[in-house]
Amino acid sequence: MKLIRSVVVVSLVVFMASCADTPNKKHTVKRPDTKVVQPNQELNSQYYLNQAQRHYEASGDITQRNSLLLQAAATLQQEKNCNASIKLLNILTPELIHPDHQPQAQLLLAQCYMQLPTPAVAQAQKLMTRLSKSQLPPAQISALQARIDEHQHAWLAASENLIAAGNLDQEHSLRLWHAIGNLTSKQEKQAVINEPRLKSWIELKTIVQQQGTLPEKLNSQVSQWQAKHNSHPLAAILPDTLLSAMTRKAISPKRLAVLLPLTGRLASQGNAIKDGVVAAYLAQLNAPSGLGNEAPLTSPELQFFDSALKTPEELKELVADFDVIIGPLLKEKIAKLITLLPKDKSVLALNRIDSIVSNLPDSSLADLDESPADSAENTTSSDILSAQPPSQPDPILSNDLSQNSAPEVFYFSLAPEDEAIQLAKHIHTLGFRHPIVLAADTSTTQRMSDAFVEQWQHNGQQQDYVAPATGTFTDSKNMRKLVSELLDVAQSRQRVRQIELLTTTEVYAVERNRRDVDAIILFANPEQTELLNPIIESSLSPFAAREISVFASSRSYTLELTKNSIRDLRNLTFIDMPWMMPNNPWSTLAKDVRALWPQSQDNLLRLFALGYDAYNLVPKLRHLKLLPIASVQGLSGDLSISADGEIHRVLPWAKVAQDRITPLAMD
Repeated sequence: MKLIRSVVVVSLVVFMASCADTPNKKHTVKRPDTKVVQPNQELNSQYYLNQAQRHYEASGDITQRNSLLLQAAATLQQEKNCNASIKLLNILTPELIHPDHQPQAQLLLAQCYMQLPTPAVAQAQKLMTRLSKSQLPPAQISALQARIDEHQHAWLAASENLIAAGNLDQEHSLRLWHAIGNLTSKQEKQAVINEPRLKSWIELKTIVQQQGTLPEKLNSQVSQWQAKHNSHPLAAILPDTLLSAMTRKAISPKRLAVLLPLTGRLASQGNAIKDGVVAAYLAQLNAPSGLGNEAPLTSPELQFFDSALKTPEELKELVADFDVIIGPLLKEKIAKLITLLPKDKSVLALNRIDSIVSNLPDSSLADLDESPADSAENTTSSDILSAQPPSQPDPILSNDLSQNSAPEVFYFSLAPEDEAIQLAKHIHTLGFRHPIVLAADTSTTQRMSDAFVEQWQHNGQQQDYVAPATGTFTDSKNMRKLVSELLDVAQSRQRVRQIELLTTTEVYAVERNRRDVDAIILFANPEQTELLNPIIESSLSPFAAREISVFASSRSYTLELTKNSIRDLRNLTFIDMPWMMPNNPWSTLAKDVRALWPQSQDNLLRLFALGYDAYNLVPKLRHLKLLPIASVQGLSGDLSISADGEIHRVLPWAKVAQDRITPLAMD
């Protein structure tokens, strides 16, 4: 009812203003205070609406009326009634005749757009382009722009605007700490150049990243940082998760159980993971300093159990006397087992249970147990340990959820969708804006294509967003046709033929591809990629102004590349585990693995890496979960843990150049 009265009064005031604005009536224009509207906290919006109507009826002063209506709009915003404020401002804006009122209205309107349940970011940003040249206080402009930057995940700009806005109370300090946590190393260097006041924030972030899994060292170095920056907003009140990480004890089990399918259809996969766990256990015994000089496990008793034919209830009985459980693999067994275990257990599940897609035949190991044997294409490590990617939590502003979980659970999988998401983020960061996605006709590659497109739509919050074209190929014959269609080569060929029909003179022409496409993404196995890459190369015009980059996931790469394979894959950029890259730090381990299992396929080597990393992660799980910006280097990637216990991998990049695989520097 209050909103209805407000809108009615505003409409009446605007109508009276338009009727009164005639040549027969003179108006007294009174210059108002040019300060940004600051309404009286004790007066509500209805008061200002009534005052605007009374003043206008008494004096006909449009400027004074508009000033009061702007105060009404600001008060509506404070009353959490931004919908009414937006309606009022949209009606009022055409009536604003004083130059100081327009930027005030635009500021209020942009603020309200960002306070809506679903912020209207695009509308707010459009208004901000006008406000940048106004005489409004720069701090208010920076504060509002920071909100927009955060929604657009423009973390460097958000950091600079938050520090420029000042007023770093606890809420704003945590927001800035969050933004700093999302900066890449390259952006950190740029941030210090652009805004030197951010240096101390980045110093604290570096401490957390380097010492996050070592409570004693973390405590010591953070205390030194506080003493050095005693007037810093975070010096007095550190983030809760950082305080917890400084005092929380690491997981140090006396008995560790590993639940894997060691017999039956998934025996080869289960045993590959087992071999990785054993290798990590032996490496830890021989090198007490542990991986990366972190505190090692205290040589726990390690025991393996075959989970192939056992129910969750039976598994619970088997691990009753163990502190920590690694596994199982099957999603349904994980989901049931964690409801049965007591809260004093810690579980590192080797799969995800956040989203079980029952209609996809290879999305769950439970489906594989009940179905006929799949082809090699459908039994890779990424298929087995796949899941729809969860929503990404804030990297710093996380809550310690372990206190509410029974038991304490973490999830580690080799989800192929994660690679697709990393591809989408990376190529967008590189400046590519018009990708094409080519995917094989399998459920896994189609999920990867969907994940890429979904992440690209997330990137589409930027103004230059263009939806990527996608295509699916079924066989080698279909590949060339699909590439030709997506690159518009077929249309170019048709135009050449039309010209040939119109003239008797011999036509010399070169088919041209689309000029807007700047990247091609492949989701295919190595054999398919070896066919696709030359087709793409031959479809590109030699007269193009720029080259089109081709990117792929780990599915396109194998250690068994021949000279011919490398030739066919030239200029392909791909991601894969560090363990699978040439010249990796684990050459001795790789040599031993090859000697013991000379016939191991790529997918089993990746599962070996999963087991190796799973064991080494156990003493670091709690602190990585508390501090998602911290990470450790593993065989399977750069590993961090989100607030919901999901282990995330960042994979390195490599490029097929000339006759070799060349690792690329990562930011």
